[in-house]
Amino acid sequence: MKAIYSSLYQWLHCHIILGSHGYTAMFQRLKRTWPLLLLWLDLIYGFGLNIIASISLEPTPVPRNNLPVSPEIAFSWLQVIANGGMVLTLSFTFYILLQLNRAVQRHQFWPLTPIRVAALLIVLAFSLPAWWQWLWALWALVHGHHVIEWHNLHYLMVSILLLYPAGLCLHLLWIRYRQHSSMDDSDNSGQPASTQSPS
Repeated sequence: MKAIYSSLYQWLHCHIILGSHGYTAMFQRLKRTWPLLLLWLDLIYGFGLNIIASISLEPTPVPRNNLPVSPEIAFSWLQVIANGGMVLTLSFTFYILLQLNRAVQRHQFWPLTPIRVAALLIVLAFSLPAWWQWLWALWALVHGHHVIEWHNLHYLMVSILLLYPAGLCLHLLWIRYRQHSSMDDSDNSGQPASTQSPS
């Protein structure tokens, strides 16, 4: 019985340690990526509102003595398709950025394939204009101009969250560069020095 209790205690102890380590790693990932997840949820929320607006669109009355115009619902669904493509593209790029974050935290080798490079460039193209706009807004605010609308907190929070993807992407790429440089240095130092053959 003592052997059974001892093995059971060791099993529970190992699972508690592994579970706490997994929760710690997950918390470390969320600590760095939660603004990215909030921004992605806002994209999904906006896309859902776009679909609801297209479904509940009221038909436009046909003008008298004139040819009937194309229904507005056709153009609204073209907008839904375009927004859906943008959401899918950004979702994929955010997934690539989360992969980079996981690889950096685990000190894993993460090669920059063409697809990954394109995804990171899309992240920068999506987020860097917000940095430009905020710099101009802060410059105008320093000079006494009222440029921030405080009554629309949702828009203000999203405009702040838009700054995060580019900053996270550049930060992770810098950490990846340092990690790969240290890996290369350790590999080079571990190789034996080549001996020259006597002339």
